[in-house]
Amino acid sequence: MEQHENNSEKQQLVTKQTREISTLNQEVDELRKEVKQLREDIELIDIFQKKPIVSSAVIGQIGGIIIAILVIVGIFF
Repeated sequence: MEQHENNSEKQQLVTKQTREISTLNQEVDELRKEVKQLREDIELIDIFQKKPIVSSAVIGQIGGIIIAILVIVGIFF
């Protein structure tokens, strides 16, 4: 009986983790879309600006780092 309860608890934890990972993956996909849109917007701004303060490459790198951090945090928590 006790082993059945342990299996049930393990299954609940796995299910909970699977849901959390799925949610994090959806959030990461949304963030990727937002970063892509920001890159496009920055590129348009760069065209009209003589001296760009922040280039689209920098925004892309920062966005990639943020996404990577969110994925790592999501996997371990």
